[in-house]
Amino acid sequence: MSLSLICRHGGFTLACVWALALPIALSAAFAGEVSLESASEPSAASVQAPSSAVSIETPDYVNDVQPLFNRRCIACHGCLGSPCNVKLDSFPGVERGGFGLNPYSNHIGNYPRTDMDAADSVQAWRDKGFYPILADKGSAAENLDQSLLYLMVEAGMSHNGPGFARDALDDLRPDRFNAVCPSSAAALKAELNENPAIGMPFGLPALTQPQFKTLKDWVAVGAPGPSEAQKKAAGTIAEPEAIARWEAFFNQDDKRAQLVSRYIFEHVFLATILIDESAGDQFRLVRSKTPPGQPVEIIGTGLPYDDPYSDANVDRFWYRLEKLTAPPVQKNHFLWTLSLDQIDHLTKLFALDSGNGWGKEGELKPGWGSDNALKVFAAIPAESRYRFMLENSAVVVGGITYGPVCNGQIATYAVKDQFWVFFLDPKYDPSVQEPMLGLDSWDTLMDRSVFGNADYLNAFATTKEKLFPKGWSLDAVWDGDGEDRNAWLTVLRHETNVSVVKGAQGGMPRSLWLISFAGFERMYYDTVAGFAYWEGDALKLETLLFFNFLRQSFEDNFLTLLPPEDRKSIRHEWTQGIGTIGLAAVPFAGEAQPTQVEVSGDDPLMDLVAQLERRLGRAISGLPDRLNPQQKPKVELDASVTSFDDWETAISTLTAIEGLSFVPHLPSVIMLRLNHGDEHRVYSLIANRAYKSQYTLVFQNGQSMPKKDTMSVYSTLVNGFPNLFVDLDLKHASSFLVGLSSVETKDDWSAFKRRFGILRNSKDFWSFYDWINAWNFAQRGDLAGWLDLTYYDAPET
Repeated sequence: MSLSLICRHGGFTLACVWALALPIALSAAFAGEVSLESASEPSAASVQAPSSAVSIETPDYVNDVQPLFNRRCIACHGCLGSPCNVKLDSFPGVERGGFGLNPYSNHIGNYPRTDMDAADSVQAWRDKGFYPILADKGSAAENLDQSLLYLMVEAGMSHNGPGFARDALDDLRPDRFNAVCPSSAAALKAELNENPAIGMPFGLPALTQPQFKTLKDWVAVGAPGPSEAQKKAAGTIAEPEAIARWEAFFNQDDKRAQLVSRYIFEHVFLATILIDESAGDQFRLVRSKTPPGQPVEIIGTGLPYDDPYSDANVDRFWYRLEKLTAPPVQKNHFLWTLSLDQIDHLTKLFALDSGNGWGKEGELKPGWGSDNALKVFAAIPAESRYRFMLENSAVVVGGITYGPVCNGQIATYAVKDQFWVFFLDPKYDPSVQEPMLGLDSWDTLMDRSVFGNADYLNAFATTKEKLFPKGWSLDAVWDGDGEDRNAWLTVLRHETNVSVVKGAQGGMPRSLWLISFAGFERMYYDTVAGFAYWEGDALKLETLLFFNFLRQSFEDNFLTLLPPEDRKSIRHEWTQGIGTIGLAAVPFAGEAQPTQVEVSGDDPLMDLVAQLERRLGRAISGLPDRLNPQQKPKVELDASVTSFDDWETAISTLTAIEGLSFVPHLPSVIMLRLNHGDEHRVYSLIANRAYKSQYTLVFQNGQSMPKKDTMSVYSTLVNGFPNLFVDLDLKHASSFLVGLSSVETKDDWSAFKRRFGILRNSKDFWSFYDWINAWNFAQRGDLAGWLDLTYYDAPET
């Protein structure tokens, strides 16, 4: 729960919707469905100023309080940069409290780090400037009177009955700059007296009386945390022997193995790790002061390549698998799944058993502090490194798209709303075959300046021409060995957050990427491993600029598969407006080089994609896409819809088509539940917005091309930031589709949303939110996390 109305992320002001609420239990016997009747919602009569009486019963933190935080609070308070930095996904987060400086706001100099590894005790957080949000040393009345968390929720109980006025939602406008983070009860009371509508959950229905009583009773008795027994139980590993074997692999004495472990760590440090043999557990790979068999003591460096020895003042550290006990939040949740047989695979992949290809280019102990992975890990065979990235491309891209922030980064404005990603096969990749690309210095490979980037691109093109004088054939595109769906990814941008799915999904996109090994490393270290979120705006703007260069180079790589005469016109179609200035800054290196791919003259781009689909096969692409087909079925929208198949056929007539009047008015992400008797299915309706250029931030809306916007539909949850929930009975599906297709103006959309959407002041809001979260965990398992409400039913930019 927040003490703030607005937060700003990545140097670009963004609205944050803050919800603190306390939940209902999920249906105990969830077999794919959850009943809304299981949800207890506040009635208008029940939402009133609460009594000051305090029950003598003490809620248990693990069984009563944290589950409530999970289902209401972490929707906005489970990430870096959450409002006032209040993080409620664990008791340590609750204890550390709040902090008024948001590292993602506009600021010139550096701010303190706010990730949970930045301090190892409550006192250390206080030394950084964090203030408590709970009082625990007074009487019950004093604890309640001095607890910021309680005061905010109490205010919400007084003002947020179902159907409450939406006036306070004006504070959600992205152009608002205020950030209210009172650090004392007196200051908060003054703020609430002036602005009573900012109580929690802000702009959402109030808690029920039983939920509020649980919170109140807990705060009154001093907000006790988990017992030692509960902490021990939470940290118990299902299969410790499997974890021990993996930790042994990561901590070998061999210098080559140590360098490989470092390489893997730097590429997966943000991932949630599943070990097949330790079912039910989730882990992360960390560096620890303590060896396997002892409790983990994290070495919390700011960046993954910072020196762990000097940071922790130790002469040795160990890679450890730390069990995760905090609930996952969908916005930063992505998986790296392992099984014990992959230890042998990684040993062979990195040639640790043979040493083949090692030691010719670099050092086995290269030192610390450099973001130039191409130089630091040069001793590891380049093909081994690249194949690791290929086999785990969704994980590596996950680090880029699902960083542990609240609302993402302005760097996302450098990419289009929907695009497909392919990868060069190692045999055809100049940066694998000749890693230095003929350059005199490794530094040029990671030079993010305009001139350094141009030197890199020209060196890549020159090496390609030398190695492949006839150009690339279709064989140059990695085929995933016929079964690995990491070979074809769909990336989606939704405002300042991004998601990735495997396969060719959502219909034909506006652009396509072909990524090389060196380009993949440059992108990852620029946006993830080397991104110091706490630094000032100069770094963020540099990241945005470089990401534009990277995007352009990946698009250009793909275009070189086409005949030279078709490349330039498509390049200018993909980047228009003031983006032509950006095009001039990124040389189209290799523009005139030949290609071995023969394409049809009618639509060379579509023909190339069709050839790639045949080459990679359905196992990789996942095509055909029934919901977003290129050839549309002949169905009238007002025809009777009596089955889920009827619905999917009907809505597919509206997908992946430019020029539909309703699409520009859609929010980025609609999550829709379709009901047919006792059966329910969930769909995501995604708006793909088109812009003349991605080389702009200030004029983003001025560069929009609404007539080229499209909608894609997915038969699952996509993204963790819903903008709107829709609960639709099949019998009303035709009316929904006819009404949607008739939207032409902003007023039309508002009327449609009021008719079919669940607004944030609706009495049904929390019951549906609980249902969709329960469906997510039941149907998607380890892939699932709690959904975020930051952008829900709020103005987008």
